[in-house]
Amino acid sequence: MERKARRAASTRRACPTCGALIAADNTDRLCQRCRRNARTELYGPPEVPADFWDHQAMAAAFADRNMGALLAAYRHHPQHVSRVTQDRMASWLGISQAQLSRYETGDNPIDRIDRLRHFARVLGIPADRLWFDRVGIPSQADADRGAPPDVLAAAWDASSIARSVEETARNDLAISRRAALTGAAAVAMGPALVEPLQRWLHPLQPLSKWSSSAAISEEELAALQRVADGLRGWGGRGGYGLARKAVLGQLEELAERLSRAPAGPTTERAFFIGAELSKVAASMSWDAGMHDAAQRYYVLGVRMAKAGRNDPFAALCLAAMARQMFDLGRPEDGLELVQLGQYGTRRNATPTLQALLLTREAWAYAQMGRVREFHRAVGQAQDSFAQRRPGSDPWWLDSFDEAELEGVIGARMRDLAGHDPKQAPQAEAHIRRALDLRDPARVRNRAFDVIGLARTKMVAGEPEEACGLIQQVLPTAAGLASGRVVRKLQDFAKEAERHRDLAVVRDTREAIRGVRTA
Repeated sequence: MERKARRAASTRRACPTCGALIAADNTDRLCQRCRRNARTELYGPPEVPADFWDHQAMAAAFADRNMGALLAAYRHHPQHVSRVTQDRMASWLGISQAQLSRYETGDNPIDRIDRLRHFARVLGIPADRLWFDRVGIPSQADADRGAPPDVLAAAWDASSIARSVEETARNDLAISRRAALTGAAAVAMGPALVEPLQRWLHPLQPLSKWSSSAAISEEELAALQRVADGLRGWGGRGGYGLARKAVLGQLEELAERLSRAPAGPTTERAFFIGAELSKVAASMSWDAGMHDAAQRYYVLGVRMAKAGRNDPFAALCLAAMARQMFDLGRPEDGLELVQLGQYGTRRNATPTLQALLLTREAWAYAQMGRVREFHRAVGQAQDSFAQRRPGSDPWWLDSFDEAELEGVIGARMRDLAGHDPKQAPQAEAHIRRALDLRDPARVRNRAFDVIGLARTKMVAGEPEEACGLIQQVLPTAAGLASGRVVRKLQDFAKEAERHRDLAVVRDTREAIRGVRTA
């Protein structure tokens, strides 16, 4: 027995990596520990030193805020012991090799915050390098212009609100003159966004110590309202240019006047005009792809509506902020904002406002794949909408008509169809109903409807019909110069990728690329 044990020990193999003896029942050339370490490097990124991120190519990608370039720079980094292929990195990130290739070449920009965060987490990118987080590396443009005012931290009294609006509009006007679009910061998310806005539920701080300068007269107020009415119609146009500058300029002047005005009914009405203009500025910024600026003006819209004693309009701004969160892939944050608006207007919301907020609640559930909660919220929205009374709603709810209700429900059912394909036929029925009801003058909304219908057809496995719808809407989209319409078309192009073997799909995706670069 002793001789057999010595013979077995003499025939045991040593691990070529660490020198340890390999167990007799291990048929691998490596010991269990080294094989586990090798498997970690194969199926996940290796640990890298701190100076890894200082390489010239990495620094250039960080400066350009380009995740696709950063992925390419990571793969080709000279410090890697073994070559990182696209297949290997794609497996780390949970995407296809073809998708990674398009990210690296810039054909598919990575603009969704959830995807940016996922890639950063997988690769272990240091937090201080993340330009898309609220705290990130400052760009040169940020250093040149100074950081924008923190609208979430300002006090909730009328004079502080006016000063915050004035400073923000003045700052953004200076940026506009230098066309500093690339210097945009990241949006606030999670508790950093929701918790400061919960102060909206508290009573406005007393105004007794406010300025005793001349009150805003009825004539001055009427003039302000006429200007606001004229600028409001620009909200559906191209988001960045003279129209946006005009809105910001008027907002700055109004805020400067409000900072000197005493408390009173006309001052409160002027604050509400400011809330209108802030929401228009937010919509224009969002259309131009400037999510950070859009969020600032939505927040300012909530604050000015609060100073104007108009909580329902503040809830409308919160609902718009929720849509922005949905667009950024943050349904949980969007749901909290909607619920904040619902709670704040639980005693004074009209049935139409209740229906609007319920559709936003359903939007969150659709993105999260919560089918039962989605249908409950949709049913409640339809019931509330049926209870509305003619003449009981303010003008700013006029756009939420039956066509808009059907369009939102249909588009959200399409989102839900991504989790439950059985929802696709209902989604198509609602969107077609919206198109039948939609005013022909609402060109951009009709474009959203058609694109939504095409995306529904794609989910239902009808790519030829989907592409036919997109070809119909492309001339309209090219003439609208709307960033949001273009981004919806890009979403369709991504969803159509799995059918790229069809000639009609390839042609349609190429046509969309032409609209994007026009």
